[in-house]
Amino acid sequence: MKSILLTILFVSLLVSCKSKKAEETTLVSNSSVDINQVVGIGRIEPENEIIQLSAEVAGIIQKIYKNENDSVDAGDIMLELKHTIEDANITQLKSTVAIQAAQIKVDEQAIKELQIRYANSTIEVQRLQNLLAKGAETQQVVDNAKTEMQSFMANIKRLQATVEVTKMKWTETQTQVAIAVAQLHQKFIKAPINGVLLELNIQTGNYIDNKQILAQLKPAGKTIAVCEIDELFADKIKVGQSAVIRNFGALDTLTTGKVYFASSFLKKKSLFTDQPGEKEDRRVREIKILLDNPGSILLNSRIECVIFISKNNQ
Repeated sequence: MKSILLTILFVSLLVSCKSKKAEETTLVSNSSVDINQVVGIGRIEPENEIIQLSAEVAGIIQKIYKNENDSVDAGDIMLELKHTIEDANITQLKSTVAIQAAQIKVDEQAIKELQIRYANSTIEVQRLQNLLAKGAETQQVVDNAKTEMQSFMANIKRLQATVEVTKMKWTETQTQVAIAVAQLHQKFIKAPINGVLLELNIQTGNYIDNKQILAQLKPAGKTIAVCEIDELFADKIKVGQSAVIRNFGALDTLTTGKVYFASSFLKKKSLFTDQPGEKEDRRVREIKILLDNPGSILLNSRIECVIFISKNNQ
């Protein structure tokens, strides 16, 4: 009986040693596999980030000039808010400016006329003083002429002061016009850059406030794929490596491209987590691939990025 137990123990040890040796052989074999490509999950995006548009002021949509998928140039009017009050305010202020400008002209003309009369009265006073010296005129007449001359000068100074005040008011009103025009311009929402209008979230007659997102604009430029590579293979990614883009879970190639950006740090997964606060055990490296021919690939499409890390496959 004792000999049988020893035989069983010996056989068990032998089988265990063989199994361990096979496992070690497998590990060595696996560690020597040459990885020539890395696959990451990504999303199609414009090279420059999508812009969310909002209005500077609140108001009611009066007119929509651009629709979804329309191309726009920087400065193109996209939406117009009602601006009846702004128009009336500008009209009133411009009228005030015109009245003030006319009043300045009238007062300046009056000053010129008074200056002429003052010059004439100065000559008259001198003539009367000469006659008085010869005994041909009375002192009362000379004094009256001097009083009239001084009156002309006083009126000139009064009108000059009035003109200065009117000019100050005129300048102030012009400033008010400029402010009113700027407020009117805020009622016109314009494209900040060249691009394509992706989404429009309002209709004519809607009321909007200045915090509301009205539209999304794709800037003009190239289309890229933003991918996340698992940290296990993150250090194998280099700028310039070739890549193939395909639909998630498919094998057909949508387009090709090259890696032109690779993040210098690892971060939490962010592209396709179900919830903003979802916990992730692994970290990823973000890379960006410039697409050779994006064609009809839709923005925000979920895709797979196959990056060739072996020179033979580039």
